[in-house]
Amino acid sequence: MNENLRDADSGSPAAESVTKTCTAYVDRSGFRIAILTLKNSGYRPVTLGPQSLAGFEAALKDLDLARVDAVAVTGEGSVFCAGADLRTMMTAATVEQAEHVARRGLEVLGRLAAVPVPTFAFINGIALGGGLELALHADYRTAADSVRAVGFPEVRLGLVPGWGGIPRAVALLGPKHTSRLVVTDSLAGNNVSARTAAELGLVDVLLPADGFLSASLDYVVGVLSGKVGTGGRFRDRAEQEPSGGVGGSEALAAVRTQLDARLHGAAPAPYRALELIAAAAAQPAATVGKEADIRAFGELLLSDEARASIYAFHLTQSLAKKPAGRPMAEPLPVRSIGVIGAGLMASQLALLFAQQLRVPVLMTDLSQERIDAALDWIDGQLDKRVARGQLCGTDAEAIRPLVTGGTDKAAFADCDAVIEAVFEELEVKRAVFAEFEPLLRQDALLLTNTSSLSVEAMGAALVRPERLIGFHFFNPVAVLPLVEIITAPQTDQTTLATSFELARMLGKTAVLTRDTAGFVVNRVLTRLFNEVLFLLDDGAHPATVNHALDPLGLPMTPLQLLQFIGPAVQLHICEAMRRASPERFRKSPSLVALVAAGLPGYLDNDGEISPAAAMLLPASYPTDAGAVRARILAALAREVTAMLDESVVAGPEEVDLCMILGANFPFHTGGLTPLLDRETGTVFHYGLRVPVPAV
Repeated sequence: MNENLRDADSGSPAAESVTKTCTAYVDRSGFRIAILTLKNSGYRPVTLGPQSLAGFEAALKDLDLARVDAVAVTGEGSVFCAGADLRTMMTAATVEQAEHVARRGLEVLGRLAAVPVPTFAFINGIALGGGLELALHADYRTAADSVRAVGFPEVRLGLVPGWGGIPRAVALLGPKHTSRLVVTDSLAGNNVSARTAAELGLVDVLLPADGFLSASLDYVVGVLSGKVGTGGRFRDRAEQEPSGGVGGSEALAAVRTQLDARLHGAAPAPYRALELIAAAAAQPAATVGKEADIRAFGELLLSDEARASIYAFHLTQSLAKKPAGRPMAEPLPVRSIGVIGAGLMASQLALLFAQQLRVPVLMTDLSQERIDAALDWIDGQLDKRVARGQLCGTDAEAIRPLVTGGTDKAAFADCDAVIEAVFEELEVKRAVFAEFEPLLRQDALLLTNTSSLSVEAMGAALVRPERLIGFHFFNPVAVLPLVEIITAPQTDQTTLATSFELARMLGKTAVLTRDTAGFVVNRVLTRLFNEVLFLLDDGAHPATVNHALDPLGLPMTPLQLLQFIGPAVQLHICEAMRRASPERFRKSPSLVALVAAGLPGYLDNDGEISPAAAMLLPASYPTDAGAVRARILAALAREVTAMLDESVVAGPEEVDLCMILGANFPFHTGGLTPLLDRETGTVFHYGLRVPVPAV
């Protein structure tokens, strides 16, 4: 169990991780340069909280500006500054306290902007949120070419940049590129590299990581001596005319249209960010730190969406790194993998194993033709990733020969782990393991990618059932980071430890679940589908039912999601859930008919109920969207309560982590349980104000 995360529910405030500012003076080519270095003790990255800001302010005040020609700010190691200290920030309980967070940051960073000699930010590593805003308060910015994370994560956290980041970015980039960084990239969880930042104009010069500090000092000398053309430092550009224009307005309108289609107004932060970008584009950048910016930050900091978003962020950072239930046993090495099956899921798994582990991966199926088709698909995927810049050609050529296949099952004898990805039918999977177990080493790990079947039942006839464990991936495998690890009563600690380690090596987040039908994600989603399909079969208006959850800002409507999963697959899961809990899961006549008719789903290409699907539904009656939404959420609250009562997972945090990473639930919902607390009155977290865990 992640004790820090659990203890946070007590609501006790966490101490600030204090960043110290160390000052040094360097004489270079006749110029004296003061270097302020941000440092943090221990394993925590450099962040800025009240004490850290006070220390930085004191360092600025202590500078003997009469004896220096320039001031530079930098970090150490792989971090320039990771942003504001969220834990101390979230202790704000009133509007005044929340606004003070923005006002104080602007005050301190403003001191850097007001230094009378040229100022520089040497971006040696990660520069996010408040860290990037700090860099933007300098006149000039250098960046190491190794830096991979520069950006504004605030909107994804339910906030907006509160320390002048928006007007300063608009002054440098204009509203179009600023909206990309502040809104679009932030919501997607994306940052830019230093190279991209330089191309955009956020950074003045890109320098080699090797010898970065020395090269940055040479750049300072070049600026001071007039030998380096700079195009005007920030404080000069800040006096320029507004940078909005028709193109900027159109770009912001396009982003807003995308937000409406995706979020339906559910998350306030991106909309407030667009308003601030538009306002900054309409005025000279010298007006940084306006009251409107401070008010927006203060209001959002106290919002339920920000609390839920920051809770979700900490889940994906802390709990993902220290998963509940990982045993102390020593994991076994995994130096070769066998994949049983050659369909799409099996092919995705084979590629993932080869790319992440760089070990031999052997595939098998009933025919060589199916295996050859799978190998061709893997080749094509590698080519696509190279073409998109996601993989270098050398790596692709190293991965390609690692995946082989054949129909000779005896070749699996030396595999350290074998995973089945065959048809989701208990007897089929039993037969597969019965055939393969005698061929494998006694210590070989047996993995099943089942989405809902009983792992215990699957291994009932095995000689060594302690080696079997559920290892459930989500489609698409390369994109969704969740793996549900499912134990049976016979599963031993070595098998469990090896599974956790394998998930980590694959770059996945593992969540341990009990061996119950549907586990977490499929159980929750099937309960959602159960309510939606019951309403449709009862005659509720299909479009109203399908769009009733739109105000929550989920990534897809229920019927879009069902279409993505596939009606036949979902029917199979529904039947498994109904067998396990007939009192809560019903049979849907329309879904059965839909699958029998071979239809891809209830919707046409425009997202409307198709005529063919409408023929399978009864005549509809007027339906209240609010009542539908309340019914679905109440059902989900009851299902999550039942899951926790059954100890399917360690706590509500694991449910939320599963829904974020396996079902793409957005940060502003906090996964699921904070949303249910807010909408249904449940108390999974003892109220709406979800505490921020210590990390």
